[in-house]
Amino acid sequence: MSRNKPSRSPASRSPSRYGKTKRGGSRLRAIATGAARLPWEALALSLGWLRPVLGLLLLPLCAVTTRTFLAAFDSSQGAGGVIASAPLWFFFVGATMWAIAFWGLPRPLYLYVLGHELTHVLFVYLCLGRVADFKVHRDGGYVVTDKNNLLISLSPYFIPFYSLLVVAGFGIAAIWIDLAAYYPASLFWGHIGFSWSWLFFGLVGVTWAFHLTFTAWMITKSQPDLRQNGLFFSLVVIYLGNVLVLSVLLVLADHALTARAFGEAWLGNALSFCRRVAALFQTAGNSGTGD
Repeated sequence: MSRNKPSRSPASRSPSRYGKTKRGGSRLRAIATGAARLPWEALALSLGWLRPVLGLLLLPLCAVTTRTFLAAFDSSQGAGGVIASAPLWFFFVGATMWAIAFWGLPRPLYLYVLGHELTHVLFVYLCLGRVADFKVHRDGGYVVTDKNNLLISLSPYFIPFYSLLVVAGFGIAAIWIDLAAYYPASLFWGHIGFSWSWLFFGLVGVTWAFHLTFTAWMITKSQPDLRQNGLFFSLVVIYLGNVLVLSVLLVLADHALTARAFGEAWLGNALSFCRRVAALFQTAGNSGTGD
C-alpha cells in the first residue's frame, strides 16, 4: 500500500516514517533525493487526470484476455469437464486447501505484509530507485524510497510474491532434479507414485490463492495505493494483471497449451472484438442516416 507525499526540498532529505495502519496495512513514502524519473514515469504523472479514461480503454483488454483465458482453460479439460492435466489438479488442490485455511484458521497477516512490502521493494529496484528504510509488523509496515509510480504502488496487488519464490526455488532445484520425471510406486510403501511437478504446482496453487484472498480482502479496506492512482483505474489494472498472471500459470501447467497458441488465440479474440465494435458503429450510423 502506498502514498506519495509532496516532495520536500533536496536540503531536507531525512526520511521520516509513516505510521502503521490497521489489519496488515502499510505505507510507502517517496522522498526527494534528486533521482531522475524514467520517461514513462514523467508521462504518467502528466496524464494523471486521464486515468479514468485510460481505465475505460483498458476494459476491452480485460474482456479479451478473460475470454481467451476461459477458452484456454476449457480446452484443458477432458470429457465431462474433468481436468485432464495432473499439474492443474494439484494447482486447484493447493488453492482449495489455502481457501479453507484462510476462512477457517487465523490469518498470517505478518506473512502477507512481508510479501506486500518486499514486492514494493522489488519494483523500486526494477524502476532504478533505492530503498532508504523498510519495516514489517503484523499490524502494518512501510517502505521509504526515493521513487514511487503506478507499477511500484500497485504491483503487490497483481504479483504473487510467494509464487515467485516457489518458481525461483524449483527453478534452482531443476539444475539437479528432473521435475517432470514420474517415480512410480515411490510413496506409501509402493502404492502411490510421485512427481516433483505435482508438489511444484500444489505450492503455486497455495501461494497464488494466498495472494488472491488477501488481495481481495485488503482492497475492501480503503487502501492508499488505490486512492493515489484512482480507484477505478487501479481496480482495472489489478484485474488485468491478475488475469495475465493466471494465464501464464495455465500455460505452464498445461503442456498442450503453448504461449504462442495462447497469443494467437488472444489476437483472434481481439480482432473479433474490433469487428463487432465496428459493426455496431456501422449499424448505428445506418440507423442515423435512415432517420
